[in-house]
Amino acid sequence: MRKFLGILLAVSVLAACSSPQKNYYVLSSASAPQTTGSQEITTLIGIGPVEVAEYLNRLHIVWQSGQGELIMSGNHFWAEPLDKGITRALALNLTAANSNRSTVAFPWRADNKPRYSVRVQVQALDRIDSNARMDAVWQLVDNDAGQVIHRKRFVQTTPVDAGVSSLTRAYSDLLTVLAKDIEGSLITFGV
Repeated sequence: MRKFLGILLAVSVLAACSSPQKNYYVLSSASAPQTTGSQEITTLIGIGPVEVAEYLNRLHIVWQSGQGELIMSGNHFWAEPLDKGITRALALNLTAANSNRSTVAFPWRADNKPRYSVRVQVQALDRIDSNARMDAVWQLVDNDAGQVIHRKRFVQTTPVDAGVSSLTRAYSDLLTVLAKDIEGSLITFGV
């Protein structure tokens, strides 16, 4: 019996040692020019809420193929919830576009309520053939007036190589393009 338990323990240890490594990924922002010093913040923009389609709302990196099949990437995980990663990447991109701007993530405190905020609903984030695709609806909201002042649908694709690393870089690139789209509207509406 002891010999059996010893063998069972050895097999368990070997199995634990050979389990595949988990890989974690984060969304990134476009490279901003490196500046030093301090800058006065004159504009505060709220980011959120950011909502993602339920099939994306998991730590595994998943995508829908062109045939509607959901593909889950074995040991590849988001290092943070996807909605939080999208919020962070958009905030970094929007502050890089204007160094006098700061962002606050939803939900914000009453004493830090921004006049304007950007709400985002990501309806799809997928790999279709050799392209990564994002389909989202975003809104610019005047929080003081309690109304949406601009609403836009964003559908964009970008080429992607094989592999999850390429896919997460492509998603980051799509978020950079989305941030540029939002930035254009912020300028148009004088925000």
